[in-house]
Formats: sequence, C-alpha cells, structure tokens
Amino acid sequence: MSLRGFRTVVVCMLAAACCVLPLLSCGHSPLAPGSHLLVYVSEDGIRPAPGKRIEIQGTTLSQTTNANGLALFTVRAGSYVVRAYALGTLGPSRPYVEQSVLVEPARTTRAEFNDCTFCRSPSQ
Repeated sequence: MSLRGFRTVVVCMLAAACCVLPLLSCGHSPLAPGSHLLVYVSEDGIRPAPGKRIEIQGTTLSQTTNANGLALFTVRAGSYVVRAYALGTLGPSRPYVEQSVLVEPARTTRAEFNDCTFCRSPSQ
C-alpha cells in the first residue's frame, strides 16, 4: 500500500470514529439535556418546610430545602430513592421517610414529602 493510500484509509477511519462515538454515548454526552429531580417538603401540607435534609440514595447528592421547601437535583434518567430526614410521621418515630421516583430523560420529576408537625410525639 502506498503512503497516499495509507493516509486515505487513516483519514476515513478517523472521520468514521468521529461520527460513531457521539452516537455510542447516547444521552451521556455533556451536551445532552439533563434531567431534574425537584423535591418539595411541606409542613402540615400548608406551607413550605425549609431546612430539611434530602438525599438521593446510591449517589453522593444531598442538600437541604430552601426557604420555599424546595431542593433541586440534576441527575441522569433512571430510578432513584429519595430520602427526607427529620419529618414528623404517624406511628413510631423514624429518622427518615423514603420515596421511589422514576426520572425521565430531559424532564423535571417532582417528589413531595409532608412534615406533619401534628404527628410528632412530645419528645421529638
């Protein structure tokens, strides 16, 4: 094979690789639109509950709700378990409440929790 033929083959292979690699990443590209998980915590179903710790299990993502009771996470599409801490619940006191959510690609999924202050025992 001549040098000219070799160059042609290399250029064609590089061009093909540049076209195929973005297709293989299929949504994992930094340019692909992200999905969001919006968590809202209310107090007695009436007003926002700020300062509640929210975690997404199986990730390192954690934050507290803002003054509007909201915490916004940017995640990949998939199934997650959202955990909210220090919420009043019926029955024996638990340190957290969990909820399973399915996040769709390029969409905002909402999870809601209620901090029931009437449900808390006097020792909480």
